[in-house]
Amino acid sequence: MAVKELKRISFGSCSNQQEAQPLWKDLTTQKPDLWIWGGDNIYADWTDDGDINRGYAVQNFIPEYQAFKAQIPVVGTWDDHDYGANNADGSYPGKKQSQQSFLDFVDEPAESSRRAQEGIYTSYRFGVENKITKVILLDNRYFKNLEPGYPMLGKKQWEWLEGELTNSEARIHFIVSGLPVTSPLIPYTNEWAETSDLNRMLELIKTTKARGVVFLTGDKHFSSIYKRWGQLEFMSSGMTHVAQRRTWGYLGQKYPTTYFGLSYGQIDINWENEIPIILMSMRTPSGKSVHPSRYKWEEPGWKKISLTDLK
Repeated sequence: MAVKELKRISFGSCSNQQEAQPLWKDLTTQKPDLWIWGGDNIYADWTDDGDINRGYAVQNFIPEYQAFKAQIPVVGTWDDHDYGANNADGSYPGKKQSQQSFLDFVDEPAESSRRAQEGIYTSYRFGVENKITKVILLDNRYFKNLEPGYPMLGKKQWEWLEGELTNSEARIHFIVSGLPVTSPLIPYTNEWAETSDLNRMLELIKTTKARGVVFLTGDKHFSSIYKRWGQLEFMSSGMTHVAQRRTWGYLGQKYPTTYFGLSYGQIDINWENEIPIILMSMRTPSGKSVHPSRYKWEEPGWKKISLTDLK
């Protein structure tokens, strides 16, 4: 991957290949250094044939997406609808083929170790010296509900994640999960909060002293920037469809800074005196920036600052 330093990343989730996709024009204009698919990148199980390969083919032939990925490096992870079926877990019988189909979609090299391992988790390192950013892509489907005591990621992936965070040189760690990590419980959807792995995640960040952790998540068909249990999370969801209007009031009470329109997430990184400062916002098809929020890393966590104050 040719990207040397991350100054702008964009990410999004919940993109139905059969629907209009008006966000790629603004995305191309914004020229992010990296695009991250955050899960439900297609909806294979919403089609008559449920064909994952055909779903990816439809997405890849959308002209605006073709033009975008010709210019911008693309990485990502999955969630249930592109993994195989609604709320599917590690027992899904087609997961091995689904893995190869997903890796084809993101143009993973044939020799990549990601093609030989079980699950699609991986990480990327950008920058040098005191300006290092690490992007960690979790797989919260392949191992889900297979191992007692490790209900979300499975033991092997947890050990890998611990290695990624322990003694890491990165000043910012973007941890990408298809499912929201610190989300409150919402009816009819999967949550980290349903499992013991949420506490394991919070404890792992604490014990490894990983700096600048930001969870980038999706799944819910609306977007929100929030902090829970001291952790910063940016949930960007709904690239082609959004939550039903009748649920907006309820969801707005659960999450602050909610946005229920089509959007993707954008994060600009500024190293003021080599101290990470990030500006996060939800961007709309018209190019509007919604709920811009600026945070500065001050041990032991992210502190929200005004949009004009960099001190």
